[in-house]
Amino acid sequence: MRVDKKRILNPDCNAWYVVPAIALSLFVFAYSTRLGQVSILLFYSVWFGPLMFAPWLLLRRPWPVLALLGVSALFVASVIWSEAPSTTLRSSIQYGTTVACALIAARMTSVPNLALGGSIGGLFIMIYSMINGGYSYDFIDGTYAFTGAFASKNQLGYQATLAIIFSLSLIGLFRAPRPVVIFAVITTVISARLMFLSDSATSLLTAGAALATFFLARIIVALAPMQRRAAVTLLVSGALATAITAYRAGAFDAVLAAFGKDATLTGRTYLWNQAIEIGGARPILGLGYNAFWVAGRPDAERLWDEFYITGRTGFHFHNLLVQSFVDLGLLGLGAISAICVLLLVLPMRALVAARANGSVVLCAALALLFLLRSVSEVDFITSYTAGTFLVSFVLLHLFDHLRVTRARNAVGGEHVTALPAY
Repeated sequence: MRVDKKRILNPDCNAWYVVPAIALSLFVFAYSTRLGQVSILLFYSVWFGPLMFAPWLLLRRPWPVLALLGVSALFVASVIWSEAPSTTLRSSIQYGTTVACALIAARMTSVPNLALGGSIGGLFIMIYSMINGGYSYDFIDGTYAFTGAFASKNQLGYQATLAIIFSLSLIGLFRAPRPVVIFAVITTVISARLMFLSDSATSLLTAGAALATFFLARIIVALAPMQRRAAVTLLVSGALATAITAYRAGAFDAVLAAFGKDATLTGRTYLWNQAIEIGGARPILGLGYNAFWVAGRPDAERLWDEFYITGRTGFHFHNLLVQSFVDLGLLGLGAISAICVLLLVLPMRALVAARANGSVVLCAALALLFLLRSVSEVDFITSYTAGTFLVSFVLLHLFDHLRVTRARNAVGGEHVTALPAY
């Protein structure tokens, strides 16, 4: 059977393929531990399939692709000095293939279709949690909260946040048909409800900041290019000044108290101190990617016991840079810090560019979300997770967007990106 490559590869006419693929991917990321290996194979098939007959997806404009895959290469290389080489090899390959699928998706998928697929996947994630989930007791802060079908209330809140951002972009950024807008409203309401039920302070705070970025960026792209530069400069300067002033005035402690938290961030600061001590033993190259949290390692077993992690899996140091330091030392810390810098710089550059549009707004909101979550989570250095997939997608899309903008040397551009027909 002859395959029409254009209908699969062209972002302007492949919504029928990429929207279900995005929805499937996010659902698999959320529940792969429940669904098993078959779900991972489905994820691989929907993205590696097109690459088999169109390898130029990654070969054209290869430098940003190589840069993003370079982090995966570093993870794989750490097998050489890893204290758990088999674990490092397996997990680094899984991480690298997750990033590769995200890069393929970024070259095949328009951002509006990412939003539609993300909303559909988000709604199914929420429905599955409502049907198969329930409340659980948090031994650390001593509260009951709705965790859905997840082992953690933070994960439920995180998934709900993504669903809300994707759905709001369909409502406020892209020219979606009325049935899609109604669907997006329903998804937003259900996801917001579950996020509040999860009682996840991390999710509520980061979602608020990401949504503020969403609405401010939407206003910025409506301005003239020179006005955008001034607006972004004022906003960044104002945000930094406000944060410093608020911290000195004790607002940080007040916010924590409002969410029932203390200055230790429910034990996170203790974890960070432990991680710095552990990483200090091998500060240059680290212990190896994912080489610390393995069964039988005394320090890992002790921390699992102290934090009531009976399953001996799915735990980390609750800070992206700290975890990177333990795994890959100062070398890995530098590489992941560079990713964080890109998550801050690329959206700002894209927002002030002449052709800034609704796609850039959504990418900016997602970038800030993951940047803020990196303080207490490790979303995008883990295989088969929405964070790894979406951060790679966003960065490559912004690289490509800025390259096209420079090539066209446009004076003006669209303020809103139209949602392609589907």
